[in-house]
Amino acid sequence: MATDSHDAERRRFIKALAAGGGAAALAGCSGGGGGGGGGGSTDTATDSGGGGGGGGGTDTDTDTETSGGMEATDIRFVHISSFSADAEKLVPPFNDMDAGVTVEATGTTAESSTTRSYYLNQFVAQSSDFDVGMMDVIWPAEFVGNGWAAEVSDPEGRTDSMLSTPVEAATIDGTLYGMPIFTDANAFYYRSDKLEEYGHEVPTTYQEVVDVAQDVLDRDDEITNGYIWQGGANEGLTIMWLNWLWGMGGSVRVDGSLKVNTEKGVQALQHAVDLIHEHGVTPESIPASGTDGNRQTFQQGGTLFMRNWPYAVSLFEDDTPVTGKFDVAKMPKAEGNPDANNSCLGGWSIFINQYSQNKEAANRFATYMASKEAQETLALEQSRLPVRTDLYTDEYFEQAPLLETFAEVLEQTSARPASPKYPTFSEILYTEANKALVQSKSPQKALDDAQSQIDSEVNNA
Repeated sequence: MATDSHDAERRRFIKALAAGGGAAALAGCSGGGGGGGGGGSTDTATDSGGGGGGGGGTDTDTDTETSGGMEATDIRFVHISSFSADAEKLVPPFNDMDAGVTVEATGTTAESSTTRSYYLNQFVAQSSDFDVGMMDVIWPAEFVGNGWAAEVSDPEGRTDSMLSTPVEAATIDGTLYGMPIFTDANAFYYRSDKLEEYGHEVPTTYQEVVDVAQDVLDRDDEITNGYIWQGGANEGLTIMWLNWLWGMGGSVRVDGSLKVNTEKGVQALQHAVDLIHEHGVTPESIPASGTDGNRQTFQQGGTLFMRNWPYAVSLFEDDTPVTGKFDVAKMPKAEGNPDANNSCLGGWSIFINQYSQNKEAANRFATYMASKEAQETLALEQSRLPVRTDLYTDEYFEQAPLLETFAEVLEQTSARPASPKYPTFSEILYTEANKALVQSKSPQKALDDAQSQIDSEVNNA
């Protein structure tokens, strides 16, 4: 179904990547109030919260074993839970090829918020219980500023072949502190079979999402959820609010400060509340939801629309109720804002624990994860968005058609505000916004209360 204009867009995108090392293709990443700099992750597949983590005492011993006369260093890689399938694909080949290092991979119990809590517990204890981890694009300023992340060397020049924005996000004062492994951009998943059955085009505006969802809910017995999104009190809700705010032409930065209770900020949260309580297209359980829970719900077949990250694609393509029945599109916008950059930029890098006793071995693993072979695995088998520019070509688009769609989505991204205090800002925002979703506060009251805390703890701190 490729059209001439679509082919022209493909050629333009590839040309931009080739000419600018990724900078041209990602030119919109810090627009729309994003704030630029190192902002932007995993509501990464990274938006869900929840408990988990755990501390772990300081362990100063370096584990080694001898194999064939060579001393092997054992290192522990702690990753986000949604990276488990990726780790199963990538870690064994590394262990087979590098006789000097053996990696043990372990996932945390949930996503971005919980993973960060686990790391912070380790850092406070100055623990070497893990050697290498995954760093959300919004964490480098905090991790480096507190001396928690060690410098990452790039002896093989992996970053020379990467999109510029992920590298910049992992670089502080000219020093690399994370090896980028995939970038991210949230998008709009939809049941292509249902839209075709009922004669609907893919919605491009907020109102069209409501209208189409209501129509299909009325006419189809299988569809019980119109539109699901991350509404729990976690990073995913901050990103959802930003998606809607940016799509309305709003900004979270006003005169150099972070402002959430602007007119458009309140409208964005009101829209979220209305999706649940007025329009009836979003289930009332959404205020307790997170990224992967939503993925599982969509995968069961009873949902028409979902906002999520690229990782979900590979999980839907292997004999599930939605296999062959879904597709992905750019994020809908508010009426009158067709060019809004309202997809949130995300992504992850490999970082080295400052307290690790095995930094050289950890760096070898980080270098491997940015290799072309590892990047191909992530892109073609795990539906991750690669950081290497040479994977955004027709050769790879033909093998993974939705990679091309997400490449186009990347052009309409904005970054979360770059600040060492971003985690504080986000926690305040999603905590108060969640109260509006369950109607314990009005959107205006929730964001006014959030603004008071943001002014005290972020803007004026």
